[in-house]
Formats: sequence, C-alpha cells, structure tokens
Amino acid sequence: MSDPSDTESIKHLKEDVSNNPEDIQAHLKLGHACLKELNGTEALDAFQKATRLQPDCAEAYFGLAKSFDALQRYDEMLDAFKEACWLKPDWPEAHYNLGLGYMVVGLYEDALEPLKEAVKVKPDYAEAHRVLSLVYKLTGFTELSEFHKKEASRLNPDFAE
Repeated sequence: MSDPSDTESIKHLKEDVSNNPEDIQAHLKLGHACLKELNGTEALDAFQKATRLQPDCAEAYFGLAKSFDALQRYDEMLDAFKEACWLKPDWPEAHYNLGLGYMVVGLYEDALEPLKEAVKVKPDYAEAHRVLSLVYKLTGFTELSEFHKKEASRLNPDFAE
C-alpha cells in the first residue's frame, strides 16, 4: 500500500496541473509521481499532455516510454525512447533505457547500438557497461563481453564476481 503522503502529493500535483494546465513541469512532476505509485495509466496521460505542450521535450518522451513500459505497450515504449534519444542525443540514460527496452522484447542485437551509445556518451556508466557485456555475451561476442564486464567491475566494484 502506498504511503498516505504519496497520495497527498499526487492530489496536490493534480491540483497544480488543474490550476496550471500549460505548465509542462507540473505535468512532468505528476507523471513521475504516478509512475512511482505504479499508476501507468495516469502517468501516461500526464506525459502525453507534456509532449503536446512541448513536442521537443526529451524528458516527456522518456516518461512516456516508462509509462508504456508499465502498461506493457512495448512497441510504443521503444518509439518513445527513440524519440527521447533523438531529441537529446547526449543523454546516456535515454540510450541505456532504449537498450533495456530492446532486451525486454528479446531484440538483443538491436540493444547493442543504444547501449554502446550510452557508454560512448558516458564512459564511466558502469551499469551500461554491465548490461552491454551481457548483450555481447548473448549475441556471441565473447571478447567484447569480457571487456565490458571488466570495465563495469573497474567502475563499480559491486559488479565484480
């Protein structure tokens, strides 16, 4: 069960959106709060409104993708992550999540490029190296898998086996 303060927070965020329907930040905050409460439908609504208000907002598309993921609407999730990456190509988390999205649907080879982009943009992104190592292993690239596994462990000792 959710914390009563979270419910109050969402209530206040909904009031904020109602009072400021053109405020993209209000929609983004509401969307994130709804995702935190595992309410994908309300989050989706908030992020869709945010994308209509500001069609070039990568963060809104990222939230939209997370909402689609929560609703198991994976084709739309991938499209929204792609849009976030296109709008903000230097955002490693967008690329990383696109790679994870491809993994969710079993498209491991398609996951390679966004994961490689994530570590290109942010070379010290340990989690991206770790997942890239796994994808390389699943796709038969043992040497590259080992390289990224070692890099992940170097960057984050918790990833060492």
